[in-house]
Parts: sequence; C-alpha cells; structure tokens
Amino acid sequence: MDIATNLSDASDTDLMLTYRDGNLDSFNELYKRHRTPLYRYIRNSCATEALASDLFQDVWSRVINGRQGYSSSSPFQSWLYRIARNRLIDFYRSNQVNPVAFAEVLDSESQVHQLQTPLQPDELSELSARKDALSAALNTLPVEQREAVLLRHIAGFNLQEIAELVDENSETVKSRLRYAFTKLRKQLRALS
Repeated sequence: MDIATNLSDASDTDLMLTYRDGNLDSFNELYKRHRTPLYRYIRNSCATEALASDLFQDVWSRVINGRQGYSSSSPFQSWLYRIARNRLIDFYRSNQVNPVAFAEVLDSESQVHQLQTPLQPDELSELSARKDALSAALNTLPVEQREAVLLRHIAGFNLQEIAELVDENSETVKSRLRYAFTKLRKQLRALS
C-alpha cells in the first residue's frame, strides 16, 4: 500500500511507523482518528476542562517525542492510551491527590461525552437529556470501575485490550464493568 496516497485506509500501526520515519501527514491522520475519544477519556477522568486540555496536549507531546521508541508489536491505540493512563496516574501521584477524592470535586461543567452504555432503549433516550446526572453517577464509581467504563465505551477497547492496558485479567475487567453498570443503572433509575 502506498501510504502517502491512502492515509485513510492505512492501519494505525502503519501510520505510526511512517510518522516515526518522518511522514507528518501520517501523524495528522492519527490525530484526526484518535483526538475525540482520547479527549473524552481524559476529560471524564479529570476534574476540570483546563486540566483535561493540559493533559491531552501532554499526551500528544509524548507521542511526538516518543515516536522513535514506538514498536509495531503494540497496537497504536493501546500505546496511546497507556501513555494517557500513565499521565493521569502521574498527575494524581505528583499532586498527592486520591483519584476518588479528586473526582468528588468535579465542577458543574463536567459532562460525560457520548458514553454509550448497554442500557435499555428507553434508558438511552432518557440518558441524552441527563448528561449531568450520568456524569455525577459515573464519578461516584470507584476509580477502577470508572476507568473500565471509559476505556470500553469511550475509547472502544474490548475486554482483553482493557485487561492488557490496566495489567489485570479480563475477568476482573468484566466484573468491574458489570458492577459499574449495576451502580449506574441503580443511580439513574433512582432519579426517574
């Protein structure tokens, strides 16, 4: 495949490898593909829009600076989200903030962006009108459960990919998702 003329058809890995070799158009295509879900993941893991923007920019800077170290043995999306996840963890550690306590100070502008959950159809239609309620409910989840929900339904990872990213087994991730959705349903139904 001639990657220079078929950027939209190229795999993320191929794009990253050609970007590593100096093709800036490949980076632009990767950014275009991943900016929205990555930002949603980071935004829904942070307390403020400003912090999310800073961390989002920092993640892309790390992609740019780390391009020579990229290996095709790791899918680009997993590599990208590992950088994002590590950056979030570093932020919490360096600021000596407990992620659970940090989530409790979310400002009123915080919204969960297009969280796609396996709720019933009537719950889904109602959900679009209740973004603030979903955001509040999501932020009451334990950090591990919230992270699993964000990685699954915003970033689009499957169970095995999440397990590899968070260094857990897939059954643990499956349990986290099940408990998270049970809690989310219960909280959202209580508001009805």
